Amino acid sequence: MKNRITWGMLIGSLVTFANLYGPQTFIQSFTHEFQLSASQASLVLSISTFTLAFGMLIMAAVSNKWGRKNVMAFSLISSSVLYILEGFAPNFETLLFIRALLGLAVSGFPAIAITYLAEELPRAEFPKVLAVYITGTGVGGFIGRIVSSSMLDLTNWRIAVWTLGVLTLLLSIVFMFLVEPSKNFKAQPFSMKSWLTGILNACKQKKLWYFYGLGFLALGIYVAVFNYISFPLMSRFGLSQTLVGFVFVFQLMGSIGSMTVGRLNGRYSRTQLLVFALGFSFIGIALTAVHQLVVVLVGLFVISCSFFAWHSLISGWVSSSAIPSAKAYASSLYLLFYYIGSSVIGTVSGHSYDRYGWNGITVTLIGCVIVSFILLAFIQFELKHSVKKADLPLKHVS
Repeated sequence: MKNRITWGMLIGSLVTFANLYGPQTFIQSFTHEFQLSASQASLVLSISTFTLAFGMLIMAAVSNKWGRKNVMAFSLISSSVLYILEGFAPNFETLLFIRALLGLAVSGFPAIAITYLAEELPRAEFPKVLAVYITGTGVGGFIGRIVSSSMLDLTNWRIAVWTLGVLTLLLSIVFMFLVEPSKNFKAQPFSMKSWLTGILNACKQKKLWYFYGLGFLALGIYVAVFNYISFPLMSRFGLSQTLVGFVFVFQLMGSIGSMTVGRLNGRYSRTQLLVFALGFSFIGIALTAVHQLVVVLVGLFVISCSFFAWHSLISGWVSSSAIPSAKAYASSLYLLFYYIGSSVIGTVSGHSYDRYGWNGITVTLIGCVIVSFILLAFIQFELKHSVKKADLPLKHVS
């Protein structure tokens, strides 16, 4: 059973993030076909991550009644069908409507996957399969982009969409037959009162809002960079669409950042590690403004590693900081702000690019890193304040 679940989680995460981020390589094509600015074209990603964020809050509650596998399978099948329909969109408005629906549909899998694993696997096996699931998120995003980029050079974006959509639909069907229904799941009636109470409890701790803000900025910076990097890579350095697609391999390599954080966690505090992650984000963004291809590629690698480290630190910090009754809801709110950040900052950065080119994006994102340092300073203030109240040394809290 463990092997079936492991392969199922890998396939599910691959389908989810391929459907979600596949159109990232089409942004430049949309600007030409629909006569749009870069910021307008980027809405194909922003609108789906925005609806995904809210969908995750709902899907977790829905699965308590409908069952984990049912919700995950519905999410994968429906999002793949919607992805295929994108290729038939007669205009950009229709395309955005489909992408909004896809964001809601695709939210079911990431909202439920970790809960399903925790319920069905022995405690010793859970971390191993979870690592496979997380790996699949990166692989899925990469495959979605590379398939799209390669097909785009050979044909057009519509055929590229259909190709990836059919592939993810077939994989979704495999998931349905591969993963068994939950054996340790007990259906529960949905209670709006308990759901709202949990959300409100996760909003009462002031320190958590700083973590939500850091999550908002983390994915926002990361997505903004890869949304628009194809423009300078193609115009400034003359790379083909296929070669630009291979640049997304840095997103796979970015897991080095989270692994490094895991190794150093015992030697340094979360605060110290996060300072390093933010500092490297600053450096990576600055390197992308240099007019040398090798330097830009190094910058992308540094940004990817620092993002994975940043996200790993903050997501873990949220869970450990929330009161017991609000842990699950605090994690859900963190993901809400995390995905909204990609929508908002991704769109704002597009406006910066429209006006000032890549340098505009560089300045915008460096500003986001500076705000992140300010939020970290507020967190440290809260930590010191709580330590004084408890009369404990700082090392026990940070």
